[in-house]
Amino acid sequence: MIYKPTTVREAVALRAEHPDDTVYLAGGTDDLRLGSCAEGKDLIDINGLLSDTVEEKDGKLVIGALCTLQTLRECEKVPAFLREAAGFCASFVKRNSATVGGNIALRRQDSYMAAAFAAANATVLATSPDGDREVPIAKYLACDCACLLRGFVIDPSITGRVKRFGNTAASHAAVIAAQSGDTYALSVSGSGLAVGSSPDIWKTLEYQDDLTGSADYKKYLAKIVFEQGR
Repeated sequence: MIYKPTTVREAVALRAEHPDDTVYLAGGTDDLRLGSCAEGKDLIDINGLLSDTVEEKDGKLVIGALCTLQTLRECEKVPAFLREAAGFCASFVKRNSATVGGNIALRRQDSYMAAAFAAANATVLATSPDGDREVPIAKYLACDCACLLRGFVIDPSITGRVKRFGNTAASHAAVIAAQSGDTYALSVSGSGLAVGSSPDIWKTLEYQDDLTGSADYKKYLAKIVFEQGR
């Protein structure tokens, strides 16, 4: 079944009423594939309820949750390293449908945007049954909240760098690392996301062998990306 709510509040109420049996449907690049976390569940279609653009407001950039990765990549208002992170999605077709909100909400360890947004100190605009709120993205990613993401707020003048390591451009990333000023973020397959004020954050993770590489390989990458600036 696909629910068609007409307001954000209605969508959130539906999700709260059926927490184990529903997921939000945006770009659908994950929800509509075989073997996804949405398989066997009803969909709550949020297309048309949220912004799909990048807007300037009160000196900040507000990136709508339904903004596609391709839109983000092409928007010159967006800091360069965030645009680069959007380009980690190698498929143009997928970038044209995959949404920024969906990429963050899935909490995948190979998320294209999570490390870059965390390094940029982005905040999340979210709606829960208790109302609207704005929280740091690192805090949001550290919990299992099922809020509906409405958008992301960033400083348009921020600068930084982001690096992805993977066997191929289209395979799951082994490591994605980002830095902006004194904020470091590191996403490692099998280990999760670490965010901190020191390049030594790589020491806080437990590394695992998986299809992206050995634990030692990923630990080595995580170490050199910050310590040697590679």
